[in-house]
Amino acid sequence: MNRANLIHSISTIISHAKHAIAANAAYSALAFALAFGLLGTIALFLSVKREMRSNAARNRRQMDQLARKLEETPRDTEPASLMAAQRSGSNLSAPAISGMNIGKRVQAMRMVRRNQDVSHIAAALGVTRREVELLIRVQRMGTAAIRTAAS
Repeated sequence: MNRANLIHSISTIISHAKHAIAANAAYSALAFALAFGLLGTIALFLSVKREMRSNAARNRRQMDQLARKLEETPRDTEPASLMAAQRSGSNLSAPAISGMNIGKRVQAMRMVRRNQDVSHIAAALGVTRREVELLIRVQRMGTAAIRTAAS
């Protein structure tokens, strides 16, 4: 709705209110209250609309600034840790995921109690030999700690 239509609508509302006052004096207060309420609502609507436009323009400017900054940054930049690792020659592969869940731990400890070889336990459970050795060491440390606490 442009300003000319808005002004026309407001003047129409006011003229209808005048005719209502002239026709029926009992409804005059109600007609004025409705007219002024409508005018207040329109004024609030327009102020919110203006504020939204200014916020949208400000946001657009900020996005344009960020886009320019992004375009200005070199695309071949890498994180410092990755560059340092490449210079030192180390391989940054993903860490191995342990396949040692609680069921495999219990089974491994049973196999240890049966005096089976660490390599055989690792092959049977599908885990690395080091994981089995670590599990055995941790288990022995826990058992030793319990014995010391009990005595």
